[in-house]
Amino acid sequence: MKKLIYLTGILIVGISLYSFTLKKEECIDESLDLLIEINLADYQEGKWGSWNLTDCLRGLDFRVRNDGYNKYAKKTRWSVEFRNRYEENIHFSTKMVAYRDRAEIKRSEKTTDRIHVDGRNGTNGSYFLVDDPNSVYVYINRIRISPKDYNSDYVDCDR
Repeated sequence: MKKLIYLTGILIVGISLYSFTLKKEECIDESLDLLIEINLADYQEGKWGSWNLTDCLRGLDFRVRNDGYNKYAKKTRWSVEFRNRYEENIHFSTKMVAYRDRAEIKRSEKTTDRIHVDGRNGTNGSYFLVDDPNSVYVYINRIRISPKDYNSDYVDCDR
């Protein structure tokens, strides 16, 4: 009985110490580049994370969701949702990669998805297969804030 009480006490102390060492969700914005790093121990698969602000566009928010492992692609499916707080529609290109691949995506500027989000709290998103279950990097470029995604120039950051 003493051994059981002793082991239970060690287990409770160990769990308590471990829970204080886990990293919390981080968001680091760099220009048009967004980093979201999530420790899965703090994150429930299939649930959206909280809305995050971008450093570049004061009217564009985003959040991510880990949709689980895709055994056929042997990658993790990550969803991203964008929310537009501008009055006008916003259009931009995006791609999500593993955080370790951020330098390559910034260098190449190759995006795969074109997102169109209606003004006044419209939302839209996409999903990506990423070979990292813990951290993702969302790259955004070719931004237009206008009614249509043509006949206007790309915009710079407004922050």
